[in-house]
Amino acid sequence: MVERGLASWTEGLSARERVREIATTLTKPRSVQWVKNEAQISSWQTAKDELEHLVESGQVHVTEGNNGNPKYAPNYQRRYLDELTDLLNNHTRVELHEEIASIQDQIEEWQTRFDVDSQDALEFTLTNSDLSGEEIFTRETVLRQWEHYEDNKQLLKHALELYDDAKTKSQKSN
Repeated sequence: MVERGLASWTEGLSARERVREIATTLTKPRSVQWVKNEAQISSWQTAKDELEHLVESGQVHVTEGNNGNPKYAPNYQRRYLDELTDLLNNHTRVELHEEIASIQDQIEEWQTRFDVDSQDALEFTLTNSDLSGEEIFTRETVLRQWEHYEDNKQLLKHALELYDDAKTKSQKSN
């Protein structure tokens, strides 16, 4: 008897749904072929059609690739606004404050652990010849996490700045 592990991420999704899943989580411009392969579909045309639909709806942008073929890039502005809307709709002001505090606690732990006062200072330590390869790798990983945390903290702050206005507007529309 063959045991199944975790279900495939594609299970239960149509080809077009898989293209949407891939395209809306892009981190850099990608070709139709790349999206087709990642979405695990056989039809290039289906991938192309769905990407064009996503462009029309504003979820992705078209950029020109090196060879003149189009590449599809994330719409960072829409993604940011969607994340902001999600925070406003699904979290209380207290929860937003608590998440900022949690992020700040982690950043302060890194500052203490690496004896630095900023991301830039931590990045500067990467040139320290006393560090082993493993220590450099750990610091590079922390740098990526730190950058992500700072981005999240900024998003949370924006949500808090808009919180009262957004809640007032949503109550008036109900």
